[in-house]
Amino acid sequence: MFQQAQDRAMKNGKRFLCSATFALLCVSAPELTGSATGAEAFQVNVAGLKANEVVPAKFVYNHSGCSGENISPEMSWSGVPASAKSLAIVVWDQDAPVSGGFYHWVIVNLPVETKKLLEGAGTVSSHKAPGGSIQLVNDWGEPGYGGPCPPGNSRHRYHFIVYALSAQQLELTARSKISEATAAIKKNTVASAELVLVYGR
Repeated sequence: MFQQAQDRAMKNGKRFLCSATFALLCVSAPELTGSATGAEAFQVNVAGLKANEVVPAKFVYNHSGCSGENISPEMSWSGVPASAKSLAIVVWDQDAPVSGGFYHWVIVNLPVETKKLLEGAGTVSSHKAPGGSIQLVNDWGEPGYGGPCPPGNSRHRYHFIVYALSAQQLELTARSKISEATAAIKKNTVASAELVLVYGR
């Protein structure tokens, strides 16, 4: 199924994202992290985990040889810059064997006053995400969150990133391509906060 997901991503024309359009945000997110001088640092917390800790089974994918629960973790953040007008969240695997990596979750148009997402908010049918937010189809081909499940015996790095945006609303729908979303995020990013976790089989 991972190969099918790769093929689907190629057909959707999004494989340039982190190698070109989205590279600055994905790989160099720490350079964008933070607020104005003297303000609280922009930072994110993912289920109480620390950087480079292993993603718990609860948040792991439940197909393609993985037997997790595929529940999105609770995410909270603080220090959003005063100039931000909305937020977006991206969960991205930089080590996936496809050009540009693999997108596990893209959610946009979060109200700027949002302070956290509840556990399970990535399940669209749960309606736990804030009203007005949009969850795109991930690279597993499913709407909302799809957990880690790297192929073979590999160990991958997963970036959980919160973006503070200058636009109050991105002109996207749930059917928009990830390439469209990431281009819009890149264009409107004020700052970002990131936590990298790992998972392997």
